[in-house]
Amino acid sequence: MSNCILWAYDARNAERFGKSLTAVQRAILIVSDPLTHMEYQFSERYGKVSFSSTIQDGDKGVRFKDIRYSHPERWVPILLPMTNEQEDRGHVYAKSIEGKDYDLVGVASLASKWKIIKPHPDKYWCNEATGGVIQVAYGYGLEFRPDEMHPVDLFFVMYRLTHGIITLLP
Repeated sequence: MSNCILWAYDARNAERFGKSLTAVQRAILIVSDPLTHMEYQFSERYGKVSFSSTIQDGDKGVRFKDIRYSHPERWVPILLPMTNEQEDRGHVYAKSIEGKDYDLVGVASLASKWKIIKPHPDKYWCNEATGGVIQVAYGYGLEFRPDEMHPVDLFFVMYRLTHGIITLLP
């Protein structure tokens, strides 16, 4: 059994504790208050490495990174229990998109209900990357659309799934 974690960055709480927000975080807050970023942390089997897509801290897209989550007031975790095989599938997917660019234009598609702006098929923002790992690991089908979710949406969908409040058929 593997215990992976989906980490949600709580920008409002971070700000309350003195962390200045970036312009990108402020823009994301308009549609996803209070969560602005998602990280997927693999289990001990993979060294607890985190995975996401970001343009912060010198990163320019999809990457693996050792994150200690040393500021618990900034992060909200959801435990994602899965079999070793599920985690392995998620890791294979993550490796397959590692190094892809951040989809700065595509993330703007979340700002409009009319879907005028479309995500780039080969670029990713945090939800697409982390949600893609979850989708592949758990075998969720096309009804699970991380490319159409804000960080708040992904967080609450995963909360409801892991607590048995809703189910998705693979």
